[in-house]
Amino acid sequence: MKKNYPLYENEIDLIALFKIFWNGKIKILLITIISFLVGSVYSSQIPINYLNSLTINPNKNSEFIKYDYMQKLLKINKSNQSNQSYQLNQLNLTSQSNQSNQSNQLNLFRFINELKFNIEDQEMELFNNAKSLEIVKLNENEESYIINFKWHDPDEAKKVLQDILNLTSKNLKRSIDLELLQLLEFEKRLLLSKNLNRLDYLKEQSAIARELNIIDNQIDSVNLSQAAVSLNISTADIAYYLRGYKAIDKEIELIQNRESQNLKFIEQEINDFKDTEIEFVKYNIYSMKSNSLKNTKSILKTSILLGLIVGIFYVLISNALQSQTLSKKTK
Repeated sequence: MKKNYPLYENEIDLIALFKIFWNGKIKILLITIISFLVGSVYSSQIPINYLNSLTINPNKNSEFIKYDYMQKLLKINKSNQSNQSYQLNQLNLTSQSNQSNQSNQLNLFRFINELKFNIEDQEMELFNNAKSLEIVKLNENEESYIINFKWHDPDEAKKVLQDILNLTSKNLKRSIDLELLQLLEFEKRLLLSKNLNRLDYLKEQSAIARELNIIDNQIDSVNLSQAAVSLNISTADIAYYLRGYKAIDKEIELIQNRESQNLKFIEQEINDFKDTEIEFVKYNIYSMKSNSLKNTKSILKTSILLGLIVGIFYVLISNALQSQTLSKKTK
């Protein structure tokens, strides 16, 4: 016996719905094909672009030995004359044995800052072509950085990125050279100020010695005269004019004609350092990864899906309108 199941108003007749889709399959297919063609045309109009990624790492310590050597020379010049010879003997040892990761990180940090500054400099034509360049730290525990660079041709991107990194190294090296020269100039000015103060003092002491008619050194006689009362008087505590104006005038003459051989040596070392090339970071331009930003498959899949949805809705709406028209005619 055949059973009749009642249909409720809110129930969907899947068989009837399938028949509607089957009858309208040609329309759904045509709309899907049109959507696919539109997606294909849109995809072909999008310019091909690639995201090029290059990892840069801090370079080995040996690249910065010369730079650290220059810095130590300038620091040694500030030290006392009594400690200078010892520090010079220890220079080569400390410059090689006490290199730390902090020095590497500092140089890498300076390189990254120089790279960012150059990118933001609107007057540099090369960097204007790289406005899409982005610098990202690999992670907090790593010292490496990743440079992401959008460009339409991966091979050309390698050349452009190489030029950018070379120019950054060149600018940073120029900044360091200028920094060392400025430090040397400050040292010269400090030495000049020290000598001028010393000359003023000596001229005063020479005037006093002339006034007292102290021609030659009187310090030894003062020490002998004080020996009976057992006073410990150091040479530094005795008035300088007791050395006599002949010795003082000679010291004035020597200071006025003095040329700092140490500063001349440092200046020569800086000039030699200017011709030294430094690789601030380590990277392999041929290891650059390039990923296409144009996802044609995704665009076509979206177009097909969108075409199916539009086609289904079109068939449903057309069927509803036809049913409504037929119901009006039957009435």
